[in-house]
Amino acid sequence: MAILDLRPDIWHLALGIPRGREPVALILEGTWWRDRATRTRLARLADVQETAFPDIFTGNWHGLSVAYCCAYGAARAVEPAHVFAQMGTPILIQIGTCGAMDGDLETGTVIVPDVAVGRDGVSQHYCSAATIALDALYSARARTLLTERGIAVAGGVHLTWPSLFAQTDENCIAWATEGFRTVDMETAAVAAVAHHFGVRAVALLTVWDALSAGKTFLDPLTPAQTQALAKADAQIFEVALDLAKEVGLCCAA
Repeated sequence: MAILDLRPDIWHLALGIPRGREPVALILEGTWWRDRATRTRLARLADVQETAFPDIFTGNWHGLSVAYCCAYGAARAVEPAHVFAQMGTPILIQIGTCGAMDGDLETGTVIVPDVAVGRDGVSQHYCSAATIALDALYSARARTLLTERGIAVAGGVHLTWPSLFAQTDENCIAWATEGFRTVDMETAAVAAVAHHFGVRAVALLTVWDALSAGKTFLDPLTPAQTQALAKADAQIFEVALDLAKEVGLCCAA
């Protein structure tokens, strides 16, 4: 049987997670620096265990089970997203960095998109809609929590593209003209999976590349930008954990 046609109990058996014991959230992160990100993020959880699937971990956060996976690109991110969403994990939270076509978005601003458009080659297999809405309730809550932590926040329309490298100046100009504020490689695909399985999805993406100014991750940052990027990077995971806790408590009520 093809994987998209499998029943949820297959994933329960494969991971050894009984029904009703699914993590309250899956936090996904797209980054080249997988080892560093994984060590840093898992240090915030207790009783961490790697699942039967490599690089997918579960841990305890305030008595609730949370899953974490560093998955780079849409094709990789949809796999853990699919597994946990189909098992019944109620929220998928994408974190990471993004590029900005909007010149008003400074490095260190966190984008919490309202909607995403998937041009990544994967999203359309889970959702045929031109735009995919992210969860309005928990996106609003994420913006509030980030603001309370002193992080600049923005929303808007976000694009997911298949490669960080396969984008030209002409692409970026066209995307800005279409109204896209930011671009990454995972968010729309994760949101599409959530839509397919009827769970929630939220994204917290820190602006790094100033694409509107022709700058990429290779361009040096000022000390102030480096500090803002580091602060936002730390806080997006803390807010993701807070969202997981709130979802878990809501489900238990």
